[in-house]
Amino acid sequence: MPRVLVDAAAVPADRGALIRYVDGLVAALDRAGADLSVVCQRAEAERYRRLAPTAQVLPGPVAITNRAARLAWEQTGLPLLARHAGADVIHAPYYSIPLSSGLPTVVTVHDATWFTEPDSHTPRAAFFRSATRTAVRHAQRVIVPSKATRDELVRVLAADPTRIDVAYHGVDLAQFHPPSEEEIRRAAMRCGLHGQPYVAFLGALDPRKNVPNLIRGFAAAVKRLEKPPALVLGGGVHEDDVDAACREVEATVRVIRPGYLRAPDLPGFLGGALVVAFPRAARGSGCRCWRPWPAVRRS
Repeated sequence: MPRVLVDAAAVPADRGALIRYVDGLVAALDRAGADLSVVCQRAEAERYRRLAPTAQVLPGPVAITNRAARLAWEQTGLPLLARHAGADVIHAPYYSIPLSSGLPTVVTVHDATWFTEPDSHTPRAAFFRSATRTAVRHAQRVIVPSKATRDELVRVLAADPTRIDVAYHGVDLAQFHPPSEEEIRRAAMRCGLHGQPYVAFLGALDPRKNVPNLIRGFAAAVKRLEKPPALVLGGGVHEDDVDAACREVEATVRVIRPGYLRAPDLPGFLGGALVVAFPRAARGSGCRCWRPWPAVRRS
């Protein structure tokens, strides 16, 4: 069985979607009996030992908490560590890869918005475009979460579709499940809803997520209702354009921004909503609304 080294040192410090992907990947590989090594930040080592109790957990040097130092170490120190660990394959779950490791490398590309929506990203977009282009060209296999992302990589980068594998995201049923009345009540209390029905959004409040248009569309949809639901924007940094959109809506339209929500509150938050909205415009990630589990509902 080949030994797989997962580079978890590259994931951002926030507890958002990417780290959930890496955590889920590591835990699932460990449960499946993979011969697994995990490279991570020193502060994350104990958590990965709990997530993957049979894996070899390798804390990286202290300096890689600095982004520039980590990128340099990725090209030099990571290949040395991989060979020392006896790895046969490196899996880089976040756009960039070591180029001279001498080992087969797999990279996960989560979307192609660095290319298709460049104006919606921070100034770091130029780096990520370059890193993604290089990774797609040099990695032995590329993993994407959807056929739409695969098609975008082929379109914008002329990527070889025979080296791209679509691996749909799984569902952590221990974390996300039909919520109990108590879970719904607790999440609503944390958001200050006091029994008011609501539409839920969960994600970073950055330009890619199209949140200002969600606010405007929601305000237009509920303006004639006598008792409109609230719009709850869970997660992320408050961007200026989100603040501006909130100022545009009438005072009777309630937009609540509770900030990051704790993981235990997510089933109740999502499951207690009238509808969950994902208004993102990117083709690779999709744009949709869906109704939560109907099994438990407020009367």
